Amino acid sequence: MKRTALSLVTANVLLVLGTYFSFSQSNLDSLNFIPIKAPISQNTVTEIFEDKHGFLWVGTTKGINRYDGSDFKVFEESRDSTMGLTHGHIEYIYEDLKGTLLIGTSRGLNLYDEKLAVIRPYPFQTEGGKIQSEHIMVIKNIQESLWLGTSEHGLYRYHTKTGKTGHLEFPKSEQDKPNNNRIIEIFPLANQDYFIVTEGKSYIIDEALTIKQEIDNLQNTSSALQIGASQFFLGMRNGELLIYNLKEGTFTDENPIMVSQGHALLAMEQDDCGNVWLGTENGGLSLYQLANGTISNTKLDYKNPSSIPNNSIWSLHKTRNGVMYVGTYKKGISFYDRNYYKFQKIAANPFDRNSLSNNIVTSFAEDENGGLWIGTDGGGLNYWDRKANRFEHFSLDVGNLNTNVVLTLTFDKDKLWIGSWGTGFTIFDTATKAYEVWDTTNSSLSSNNIIDLLKDSKGRIWIANFRGGLQVYHPDTELFEDIELESEIYSEKISSVARLLEDDEGTIWVGTETMGVFRLIEENGAWSHDQYHNLSDTNFLSDNFVNVLTQDDDGNIWVGTQAGLNKFDPENKTFTSITIADGLLSDAIRGLVQDVNGFLWISTDKGITRYEEETGEFLDYDMYDGLQGDEYNSSAFYRTFNFDIVFGGPNGFNIFNPKQAAKQTDAPVVLLSDLKIFNTSVRPNDRFGVLQEDINQVDSITLSHKHSVFNIEFKALTLKAAEKVRYAYYLEGFENKWNYVGNKTSATYTNLHSGDYVLHVKSTNSDGIWNANERLLHIRITPPFWKTWWFGLILTCFILGLIYLIHYIRIRSLKANQLKLERKISERTKELQIQQKKLLKAADELSLQNEEIQRFTYSVTHDLKSPLSGIKGIANLIPMDINLAENPDMEKYLEMIHTSCDTMGDLIGDLGKMARIGKIKNENEFLNSNEIIQLALNLVWGKLEVNHIALEIHENLPTIYADKNRMIQVFSNLLDNAIKYMGNQSKPLIVVKAKKTEKEVEFQVIDNGSGMDKESLGKLFSPFERFHPNVKGSGLGLYMTKQIVVSHGGDIRAESSGKGKGTTFFITLPNTRPGIEDRHETKSWDTIASL
Repeated sequence: MKRTALSLVTANVLLVLGTYFSFSQSNLDSLNFIPIKAPISQNTVTEIFEDKHGFLWVGTTKGINRYDGSDFKVFEESRDSTMGLTHGHIEYIYEDLKGTLLIGTSRGLNLYDEKLAVIRPYPFQTEGGKIQSEHIMVIKNIQESLWLGTSEHGLYRYHTKTGKTGHLEFPKSEQDKPNNNRIIEIFPLANQDYFIVTEGKSYIIDEALTIKQEIDNLQNTSSALQIGASQFFLGMRNGELLIYNLKEGTFTDENPIMVSQGHALLAMEQDDCGNVWLGTENGGLSLYQLANGTISNTKLDYKNPSSIPNNSIWSLHKTRNGVMYVGTYKKGISFYDRNYYKFQKIAANPFDRNSLSNNIVTSFAEDENGGLWIGTDGGGLNYWDRKANRFEHFSLDVGNLNTNVVLTLTFDKDKLWIGSWGTGFTIFDTATKAYEVWDTTNSSLSSNNIIDLLKDSKGRIWIANFRGGLQVYHPDTELFEDIELESEIYSEKISSVARLLEDDEGTIWVGTETMGVFRLIEENGAWSHDQYHNLSDTNFLSDNFVNVLTQDDDGNIWVGTQAGLNKFDPENKTFTSITIADGLLSDAIRGLVQDVNGFLWISTDKGITRYEEETGEFLDYDMYDGLQGDEYNSSAFYRTFNFDIVFGGPNGFNIFNPKQAAKQTDAPVVLLSDLKIFNTSVRPNDRFGVLQEDINQVDSITLSHKHSVFNIEFKALTLKAAEKVRYAYYLEGFENKWNYVGNKTSATYTNLHSGDYVLHVKSTNSDGIWNANERLLHIRITPPFWKTWWFGLILTCFILGLIYLIHYIRIRSLKANQLKLERKISERTKELQIQQKKLLKAADELSLQNEEIQRFTYSVTHDLKSPLSGIKGIANLIPMDINLAENPDMEKYLEMIHTSCDTMGDLIGDLGKMARIGKIKNENEFLNSNEIIQLALNLVWGKLEVNHIALEIHENLPTIYADKNRMIQVFSNLLDNAIKYMGNQSKPLIVVKAKKTEKEVEFQVIDNGSGMDKESLGKLFSPFERFHPNVKGSGLGLYMTKQIVVSHGGDIRAESSGKGKGTTFFITLPNTRPGIEDRHETKSWDTIASL
């Protein structure tokens, strides 16, 4: 059904009227009183008062308590005469014109010093000092005077500036009569007169304390309350109530109103609904309705934990937001807030027959009279007459129904169809209370477990069976029709149907427990269907377990599953999912109802949430809002004809008006409640020296660097569900984002650097709404003295002076040392000149010796070659003259001569080369490395062929900048060395490869020959070193190779893993660019000479 403008207007009118009549006509027994469980100084509450900040002050017979919504701060009787209460029994609490809290006790007057957060005796001046010994019953501040009523000595008027004191004692009453000087209340009147109520009589007096009129109260008066400008309610000790009309000068009724026979009326307070609350001694709490003069009464009910805690009500107080506080004898303080619980909770009460039969609520249905039928699991069927607030029970246990387990309800005119577990369904006549049972034994019902029932627009009854599939009953033919649903997922028939819905177009929707949702299509009496499930790409559903199928007033189809909420798009025939990721309270959806304003109310397994589809915003509700629990049942949701919403769960059900469930937008004041340094509370003017006033009274504090650990506690001042308030804070100058800390009420900082900071604190209200209620505290951390500016200035001056002194002394010392140094330099210079001459002479002599060595080396090598050639030639002639066959030893000797000559020739040749190394200049040019290695290969090719050694030369070796002939000599030496020391390898191999970097070129000559140990590697490039006795050579080849490489600015090294594991030579040459002069052109003969 579409929502219309008329229905919206009607709904809102009903909401307003329901809100009004729900309290103004309420029975006191239905009110829920909530006790304050925080510890208090004493549980007999004599007085209650709300101050200008919103603190609740609670007076007891043993001190006074300040309540901030979370905890009480206790102030008790003083042990001296300077601080604390003058007496612990509190009689009256009052706030004067300046906002100072005044406290009347059984002995004297006290005030609360807000700056220091202490209570101290009132500072009476001059003659006013005598008042301090009085029993103060009443306090009023009018202009510049305090009017103080006492228990025995009448009335005092004290001028607060001059100390002038006036005193009025009323005429003493007769013996055993009420005391005329025991003041009950003082009421200022519009004409500057005062209406004074005493225990015995009432008086009208003027400013000069002159009695203008005397009124007989008729009885012993115990309380008084002004209603409007001219009505005064007087409560009597015998339980009667008198109403005095000031304008008429008479009591309203000839006969007093009996409120509570024999029970004194100790306290009176007017609420916001036009009722006067009357607290009695042992007679409970009474309510007088001003509109019609009726009186109701409630007393302590031990079976009801929400009743008043005691029948002796000693004090009453209404706060600015209309909450009524009740102070009792010995049972502390409780309060009634009609807006405290947004949700009315209905639950079973084992002590009350007129209550719900069982707490597990499964279903709802409403009759045309507005009565609510409630199905339970274990308690059968309940009928709730909401007007009379009376429950009627129908169950197997009572004997008037065939089952205790009701799962679903639906109306067919005046017949209520009841689906049950185990007994089929029951057709219940709500008028006669007769019923008819249909099950598998007497009908074509496929299962006795009925999960859901639906009457469609054609009068057919749809039946969702557990493990029995889907059936439809046709009343016209009285036949059952089985509707087969086949899953496209597993190609199997659906047996467990959970939810049923007929939309505005007459389409039947079926929700299942395992296969999602089916949309039935009827054509010519035949049924087909579309399926929506979580494995489909086109017909996607967030989960296949369906808990809710419903249609809102705008025609939208909603499917609630175990894994999210889904909205149907009729144009595209697809679902859109809403989950926790979108802000949903829980993915397990148990119920959904739309209110008259278009909000969706959703029950889950974690409470209730309100969803505004247009903005996507959620408002969450929990047990603090009056919910029956966190979890709700999947079939238990309903909207009544007057637009109340009902959700059922395992602990009863909630029924509420959506307007009353709106979140509050109040912004509680954030207070600073404590400052702790090293976990010790800081008080004004204590040893820390930080505070001169209470922490909440200051905007800034200064801490020493020694206070390295400090803690600031804070609270939001709210008397409503303070435990639900959430906090956030950050310290500007130290951090730049809010710390959201839940209900934690403190911030701790350690080892802050010196400087200026600002602490920001904010909170939500009790409904979780964040407010712009930031409390700021400026914090300055002073540095240690050695980091202050003045210490820095002194230190700078000292250092500068010290530097100057040191500089002056050093200059004098330097000048003296300079003279000594100059003398020493002169002497040393002469000595160096002498040494220089000697060195030059020695250098010249060494140069001549080197040249002589070179000439000698050339001469020796030249002269040795001739006789060596002669010896070899003669040895070649011997075979011509001597038959070697006849002298076999001769051939051996000749071979030895040839070998020795060749060895000597090689040695002489190498010595010549060594001599030339230092004389030949490198003729560097760009060289193709592959061509150079090929030329070197030509010199050893024969040896490679003879020894069957494979050679692998990588292609495209890098270009180098070097002397061509010397590089040929380097590579030929390395190849020759590899051939010599190849050993007996089965597959001898030599590899030549290279790599180039930005700065150098590295060649590698690798063989798999005999290798060498670490000791041999260390001597490898030394002259005349040989490492194998069977290998010929002078031992100078690798030495000369290294000299050539070094002369090119390079380096050579070798690596081997050990004998028999081959050797790798690494030749590194600089990657020199053209134009850079070779700085390794010559080699000094000094090295050769030293050999």
